[in-house]
Parts: sequence; C-alpha cells; structure tokens
Amino acid sequence: MIYRMESVEKRVAKELVDAFGEISTTIIGDALGRFNCMSSIRHFNKPGIRLKGTAFTVKTSAGDNLMIHKAIHMAEPGDIIVIDGGGFENRALLGEIMSSIGQKKGLAGFVVDGAIRDPEEIKELGFPVYAKAATPAGPFREGPGQINVPIICAGAIVNPGDLIIGDDNGITVIPYERANNEVLQEVQRIEAMEKKQLEQIEAGTLNYDWIDETLMKKGVLGGTNV
Repeated sequence: MIYRMESVEKRVAKELVDAFGEISTTIIGDALGRFNCMSSIRHFNKPGIRLKGTAFTVKTSAGDNLMIHKAIHMAEPGDIIVIDGGGFENRALLGEIMSSIGQKKGLAGFVVDGAIRDPEEIKELGFPVYAKAATPAGPFREGPGQINVPIICAGAIVNPGDLIIGDDNGITVIPYERANNEVLQEVQRIEAMEKKQLEQIEAGTLNYDWIDETLMKKGVLGGTNV
C-alpha cells in the first residue's frame, strides 16, 4: 500500500514515560541488552534538552515530507513523530516552521532518520529535534508515505506506541511490551551500580579482578594462551 494512515492504538502510561524519561539513554540501552539504540543520530538543541514520549511513526520517500505534515495533525500531545526517511541527507524533511507547529500542538519532539534545516532556529525553540544532518535544501510534498507502520529509524526498529527516550547521548527505543516496572527496576539497578562504581573509583577501591577472570575463562591467562 503506497499511502496508509493509521492511529496509535496503545500508549505507555504517563508515570512510566516520566520515570524512564529521567534516566540516561545509555543505562536504558544496557538494561535492554545493549540493543534498541539509534546510531549516527544527534540532537539539534541546547545541551540538557530531553525527549520522552510515544512513537508516532512515519515512513516517507527520500526528501518528501507530505505525510509528515499529515502526521503532525493526526498526532496527540506527548507523541513523538519518528520518521524513517531512509537516512537521506541531501534534502531536509522539516525545519523551524514544522517544529513550531509541533511545539504549539504539544508534541514531544521529532526524530528524523534523514536531514533537517534551520538548526539554529530550532535550537532557540527549545523543542526536541533529533536528526542525522542539516542542509538548507528543502523537501518536496508529493508522497508517497505511510503513517503508524513499523519502521527502521537510524538502525532501530520502532513500532507505533513504543516509548522513545532521548538525551545528549542519543535515542533509545523501549518497545511498548517492555515499557514496564520490571525493566524500570533493572534500569534503576544498573544506575545504582554505576553510581557505586564511580564512588569506588574516587576512593581508589574499585576491584578490577573481573578482567583477569574473564581472560582466564577465554583461555588467555592461566592456561592456553591464544
């Protein structure tokens, strides 16, 4: 189907969105088995601007933003427009005007597997926008495209309703089915462990025995060297 426009049928509870949204994407990625992280994508905001919300997905053809405009008007406050633009960097898919519309509507941000324009103006808006690149070249508005279908954005699978978390490190995707207290507890455990390790580094008491233990298991130390 060349054109398809669906709604988001499921959204993560707001308390979980807020809880995950305060934690580093690196720790969330670790809790998810070090998967579910986007690659080669960065924010175009002032440092410290965080992104958290429900994925509202768009799949579009290279350099065309017709269905992105439609998605902005279909999305609900708190949604994040996540765009599979095929990583095409020669033509921007959105800029200051569309970001301003999204911000006014109460959307939580944009994630673009492709390019944007007006990066300085977007930075001043304080509205979370992530993309692969910036270019002055504008988009076409011809289509085709699809809304709220499974997509791949910057190497990560994203389904409508997934929880998207972004910070200065980048973007982590928490599948809807895994955005629960069990994963949140694992995230909090890792966060506490890292805090303890940093305290041990400062005190000079961090134990490095695990390095040699791992090498011994691989047969590099204490036995056959390879």
